[in-house]
Amino acid sequence: MAEVLAARQRERQRLIGLAREHVRRLSERIPVVAAAVAGSVARGDFNVWSDVDLVVISDELPARIPDRGALLAADAPAGVQAVGYTRQEFHRALAKGDPLATSVVREGVVLRGGPFFREAARGTHR
Repeated sequence: MAEVLAARQRERQRLIGLAREHVRRLSERIPVVAAAVAGSVARGDFNVWSDVDLVVISDELPARIPDRGALLAADAPAGVQAVGYTRQEFHRALAKGDPLATSVVREGVVLRGGPFFREAARGTHR
């Protein structure tokens, strides 16, 4: 049983590593304020069909959704699904109770920008 749990933890760390590497590559193209893994991978209850839900915060994301999606998906490892918000959009989503934004501040695995997510969780943002 211990080996099964250890293998699962290694797989979770591998998936988080894929997201971390994607954030690193994205940050070469746009300034990334914050990023976190959310959803089942963050919680640890993922399965073989689970995507890695990655939330990226950048104030330089394209305004048009198709352009934003293309930027966030470019060079993404298989299974990594990035969703992007500007800081203002993220705060609005959180205030409205958006499930993804709420998941990030409650149980997300922060890859970058811990202070941003802590301030967002407290509702203290600039």
